[in-house]
Amino acid sequence: MIEARGETPTDLSDSCERPAVRPITRADARSSKEMAVPRKKVSQMKRGMRRSHDALDAPTYIEDKESGERRRPHHIDLKTGKYRGRQILEPKADV
Repeated sequence: MIEARGETPTDLSDSCERPAVRPITRADARSSKEMAVPRKKVSQMKRGMRRSHDALDAPTYIEDKESGERRRPHHIDLKTGKYRGRQILEPKADV
């Protein structure tokens, strides 16, 4: 490529005097950017729609058919040790 232009390597040494430039690092690029700023204020309706799924529900309890105790649905009754009519665990001894 040098010979195509008619220059020799000795000619380039005279014309290539540039000031030393430090390469841009990742930290430099990150510091030059600005923070993201919303274009508009979020309306009350949009804010409420976003928060609609954040509410906590109270845990559901049902009354056990055999013992009458309250228990969580699809869980073993710890007092009797039964689940769906089958004996799964040893019944707890009354203390």
